[in-house]
Amino acid sequence: MKLLPIITAALLTTASFATLAASEISASEANRSNLQSMGTIQVSNITGSPDDALSALQQKAMEEGASHYRVIGIDTPSDSSQQRANAEIYR
Repeated sequence: MKLLPIITAALLTTASFATLAASEISASEANRSNLQSMGTIQVSNITGSPDDALSALQQKAMEEGASHYRVIGIDTPSDSSQQRANAEIYR
């Protein structure tokens, strides 16, 4: 029965982090919401897929204190496997 408190703590921790994550919104949601723009962010040299770049954008938005972010663009510069992305962040 000592396992139950550990599982409970792990679930509560996961739920807490999930509620702190910045949420991605669309351009139309950003236009009709009462969110205040905080500026733009960019991530680059992200190895992997576009999903990895989006995860990096979400992480950076959280670090900047944003509650929401809107992806402006994502691309692969040159012939590399690295991703680059930028977003507008909101509070």
